[in-house]
Amino acid sequence: MSLSKKDKGIKLRNKGIQKAINHADEIIPNWSDSAFNYLKKYIKSHKQFMAEDVRIASRKFIPEPPSARAWGGVIIRANKLGLIKHIGYKNVSNEKAHRTPASVWKTI
Repeated sequence: MSLSKKDKGIKLRNKGIQKAINHADEIIPNWSDSAFNYLKKYIKSHKQFMAEDVRIASRKFIPEPPSARAWGGVIIRANKLGLIKHIGYKNVSNEKAHRTPASVWKTI
């Protein structure tokens, strides 16, 4: 049985996220764990946020990964653990991303 287009998309997304996390951890040892620990502290004082908010706030504390996409894996990890939940979409402020819509998360 073949996968639906949606399932294929999810599989490719997950593969890309894992690739970004693996690359970040290769270049900066334990980057994903450090970023996840930072996210856990961040959500204690932020009830709603976007990944770009966390990424920008972390710059003084966590080295930037080779690709900002690595933050997606950190966010998904928090979601799977029930720390946050997806509540909608909002346009990003990053001009290089051309105001594309991105997920808004709520602390549980």
